[in-house]
Amino acid sequence: MSNLTPSFTRRSLFDFPQLLKAYGEIKKASAIANLKIGEIDEASVEKIISLCDELICCPSKPEFRQIKAWAVDGLSFNEAVNAYFAEKSGLSADLVNNCQSAEDVLNTAQNIAIFRQINDSKKGIEFLLQTLRDKAVEFEDMLHVGRQHMQEALPVTWGAVFGAMYLRLRRSYEELKRAQQGFLTVNLGVTPIDQFTVSKPGFASNAVNELRKITGLDLHGPETSDEVVASSAALEVLEGNDRYVYLISCLRAIALNMARIGNDLYLYSSGPRCGIGELSLPAIAPGSTIMPGKINPSMPELMLQIFHQTMGTDQFVMFSAIEEDIDLGASLSNAY
Repeated sequence: MSNLTPSFTRRSLFDFPQLLKAYGEIKKASAIANLKIGEIDEASVEKIISLCDELICCPSKPEFRQIKAWAVDGLSFNEAVNAYFAEKSGLSADLVNNCQSAEDVLNTAQNIAIFRQINDSKKGIEFLLQTLRDKAVEFEDMLHVGRQHMQEALPVTWGAVFGAMYLRLRRSYEELKRAQQGFLTVNLGVTPIDQFTVSKPGFASNAVNELRKITGLDLHGPETSDEVVASSAALEVLEGNDRYVYLISCLRAIALNMARIGNDLYLYSSGPRCGIGELSLPAIAPGSTIMPGKINPSMPELMLQIFHQTMGTDQFVMFSAIEEDIDLGASLSNAY
């Protein structure tokens, strides 16, 4: 299969195994849904499911990574996946893609992949939160000099310092968990307005139900509690990307709090003889050959670098969201 024109990043959507795994799950759910509504025979479904299970199990397999799809809007990526399945199964690409389109499948795959990626990221945040909480308890009676404007002020405890770090970070973390729920709404089977393909009656509900079983995630189709605009829910999912805005705002707050902690640790550990020198950070990287007592604050530095990268991504997401045109949202696949 020939490669498509590369983007300037030279990164393909196939460089993201979680996205490939989600595609396998979606194609499997779609095949079963098509069987239930009589759009495909059982023998064809078994062929598709076999390929899907392989993709779900081994998304990093070199054979999959050889297929390049550089398109910004995901259309070529979707076509490449359908062509691969068609070639391996002997079925037509149209049958593999029956009742589906690039927008709804890629949108759904992004949601699943990002939801899982957030779960992985949450583990690290939860570990840091627990560590800060443990330090708050461990040093609840140890006094140190409080500072305002870098000048000495009333004494506080180290327990209170670590506890304050914990509370700020936990508040951002709770917002992240709420933003994550927005990625459980998927538009699989919802027909884009710019294509003439139409999902057959019953496909969307069956496909989402099967996908829920396969992924173990509480996925659901577009919905709203406001009956007056109930029919607008499907269109809103197609043209709206604000779930990314909510997500990046939470990640920005988390990164900012972690950078703030990093900056504080810079000062608290400065020295060891001529700085504040109240904390001793673990030596996880070489210090200096001419200053043997020096311990570089490697982890605080990493937190600041992550903050800078997050701020750059925040700007990308903001401009992508604001540049959406009329009835179809801009692709944010690269944000993932």
